[in-house]
Amino acid sequence: MTGLPPLRALHYFHQAALNSSFSLAAEHLHVTHSAISHQIRQLENWMGKPLFIRTHGRVKLTSHGERLLISCQKAFSELHTTSESIRTGMRHHLNVSCSPSFLSQWLIPRIATFYQRHPEIEVQFQALAEIDQLRSEHIDVLILSYERPPDGDIDATLVSEDYIGPLCSPHFAQRFRNVHDLVELPLLHADTRLHAWSEWASSAGVRGNFLAGKHFENLTLGIQAARNGLGVIMAPRLLVRQELEDGTLIAPIGFVQVARATWMMTKESRRHNAEISLFRHWLREAAQP
Repeated sequence: MTGLPPLRALHYFHQAALNSSFSLAAEHLHVTHSAISHQIRQLENWMGKPLFIRTHGRVKLTSHGERLLISCQKAFSELHTTSESIRTGMRHHLNVSCSPSFLSQWLIPRIATFYQRHPEIEVQFQALAEIDQLRSEHIDVLILSYERPPDGDIDATLVSEDYIGPLCSPHFAQRFRNVHDLVELPLLHADTRLHAWSEWASSAGVRGNFLAGKHFENLTLGIQAARNGLGVIMAPRLLVRQELEDGTLIAPIGFVQVARATWMMTKESRRHNAEISLFRHWLREAAQP
């Protein structure tokens, strides 16, 4: 048994599931009703589980069928997009990979201006990927906070120097006037940036134990907790511009530069790709203070 069921069976299942009917699927695919039934029986035998409930000539997806339908929709949609781009020889979409905090705190609030300027380009967001996925072209752009980007086959554009600092809601304004006040305040930590407090302390020349406090799964949740008065979070200035502007967060002792920067990386051989060049220009412009 191979790792994947037959593609034809998946294709027939997809149509039958979308239409909740073997007969309609047969019409759309220009095959017989029995051909649909045969392929779906094969697929169910391969899976070892029923995908449809058949009652009184009607069909309804089982829970396993619903899971498979979602997967098929994603897979066939991506196949369609990729096939069209290869067939036409044109790329009108970008796969951009970045951290969840950069995506939610910075990129999504600003991406509408890119769409307004370049409505013909669709930007698709992906979870933070490895640099090797740039090389294999599984992603087009990687935005990453990094000490030094790799040389050679990776092109890196500086988006912003990284400055970090402790942030809190105005609720703590009277209790937080200098670094010594931190020992009396509840600290917040993002599990995706476990060394943020020690990194800041080293760059700021501050001594102290900053390990205690509440932990959150990611920086976005930590920032939201700080906004709601739960404590003090260590975060990059780039990601909290809006909060600083609207006053929901304050930076009582400012920010310090650290030995990292935010880079936009792409494959060197694709650095002059039209969509990538347009996105690069917009990104650098949008990141200006």
